Amino acid sequence: MRKRILVISWFYPPVTSSEGLVTYKLISASQYEYDVFTQKNSTLWSYGNKDYLPESKNVNTIFANANNLEEWVKEAIEYYKQNKEKYDVIMTRSMPPESHKIGQEIKTINPNIKWIASFGDPIADNPYTKIALNYKSPHSIANCRSIKGVISPKRIVRQAIFKIRYKKQRKEYLDKDAKLQENVIKKANYLIFNSEYQKEYMLQKYEETVKEKAVVLYHSFNEKLYPEAIEKKEQKIKMTYIGLLDSIRNPSILFKAIKELYDKDKDLSKKIVFEFYGTMSDEDKLFIINNDLVNIIKIKKSVNYLESLKIMQESDWLLQIDANISEVNPKNIFFAAKLADYIGTGNKIFGITMPEGISADILRKLNAVVTTYSVENVKNYLWLIIYKNYNIEMNKEYREQFSNINVAKKLDNLIQRI
Repeated sequence: MRKRILVISWFYPPVTSSEGLVTYKLISASQYEYDVFTQKNSTLWSYGNKDYLPESKNVNTIFANANNLEEWVKEAIEYYKQNKEKYDVIMTRSMPPESHKIGQEIKTINPNIKWIASFGDPIADNPYTKIALNYKSPHSIANCRSIKGVISPKRIVRQAIFKIRYKKQRKEYLDKDAKLQENVIKKANYLIFNSEYQKEYMLQKYEETVKEKAVVLYHSFNEKLYPEAIEKKEQKIKMTYIGLLDSIRNPSILFKAIKELYDKDKDLSKKIVFEFYGTMSDEDKLFIINNDLVNIIKIKKSVNYLESLKIMQESDWLLQIDANISEVNPKNIFFAAKLADYIGTGNKIFGITMPEGISADILRKLNAVVTTYSVENVKNYLWLIIYKNYNIEMNKEYREQFSNINVAKKLDNLIQRI
């Protein structure tokens, strides 16, 4: 009898996050059988815990009683000790990095088990975190924005005090992450990355023997989760963004381009609307109000995953906005899982991203719009779309590479080798 595969994932439906949804779509399309050790008591860093997605016949979910990561780690290790005869393969899903800590412990308990470690983002030396830590404390990473160019004696003093106070703790925090990531890369039997850029960035200092353990599995979409095509009611163009924005990954370039178009056409709101579902910095919200763009740019409340797919289907264009990390890395290594869901709709995609990186590569191959962090560049494409009916047609053959059925085949090939 073939053994099941144990998946360790803090996030898994009904608790939804980018990592939980990626895991769900991937293993539900696999030919193998899985037990997912997860939890549903904490919504920390998630979109909520009420997304009851269709159950998969090949996946059994095991919920821990834990309310926090520390207790969850203990429960997961204890579960494995009591059930280790059921499994000869484990897969740990990160983020958070605690999943990999569990994998390390299981590998110590049973050195013969095959361990697949999957990385959503880098644990150590994360470019996004490096930008954030340049300006704010670890406690406010999600809301920080560069203070360069802001001249305030009081702020300068506060920053200096902060850097002295947190320098030691921050170094310890980063050193622990670096040690964990290195141990995982060396000890796991196989490593999963979501793009060649991420793989290259995280393995650049390692020998070829380590790189041979690496497999690239794209984020995917599940065709069955989308609603049937809905007839469009509005005549105006609808451009939609779904997901998290903050002060680093922000829509400021887009908003400035919209403002310039509005300055020349006060009837712009009759022609196009931009809808944002999710979070956004207060600074960007104020820009909308201060520039009288509230009839053009709409801020919507967050929605659950299935509702987000419906909204994507109803939109004319889908907005992909990436953080500009060029000050710490010349290439964008971050593949947003939402981009795979965008691709699944078959709708047109408008990307604002770095010229080199995974998003730009994918968008170009899809025949989507790719712009850089240039107000003029973004404005010119918007002008063509609004006034010249600029249109594109998605590369359907390339789209199929992101189907969860096709991505899961690559995972199955890996497991078959094991």
